[in-house]
Amino acid sequence: MTADEILAKLQASFPGLVKSEAPVKEYPTWTVPAESVRVVFERLRSKFSFDYLDVVTATDWSGPINPKGYPQSPAVAAGAAAAPSATAKDIFEVVYLVTALSTGMRLCLRCEIPRKEGASVPSLYGIFMAADWQEREVYDMFGIHFEGHPNLKRILTMETQQGYPLRKDYEHLPDKFD
Repeated sequence: MTADEILAKLQASFPGLVKSEAPVKEYPTWTVPAESVRVVFERLRSKFSFDYLDVVTATDWSGPINPKGYPQSPAVAAGAAAAPSATAKDIFEVVYLVTALSTGMRLCLRCEIPRKEGASVPSLYGIFMAADWQEREVYDMFGIHFEGHPNLKRILTMETQQGYPLRKDYEHLPDKFD
């Protein structure tokens, strides 16, 4: 079965699931509404044998980075304000790569959510073992909540960390490690 055939079958139950205009690498890429993320992945696993979650990551599309977030970065000139990007949107995009190990077919699914405090998507915990730590990493770096994750806490930074380092508006506050 091809990716387009799988997409057509899923669209019968999930009309918000669409082929993405901007594919990721050579992967068939789909956009899925946040409220359908968990059920789409449950169906991909149970009906189409997508049994391995390769990646869960995110992107902050809000525009240029805050130069105060990474003062040591040589790429950002002191006091320079980057020009607004033509692709800037006030959203986070959660990106998933999933594989059917039996066929080697890979899919990329994207989910756009509003960029706000408490931004969230349903957790894939319980469907894929790999979701546990990967969702925690995305939470730690972007502050995106995964509804239903049983242990959503920081994994890369200290519990006392202020802010989320991969958000474009992150401003580093000097601490004892500087």
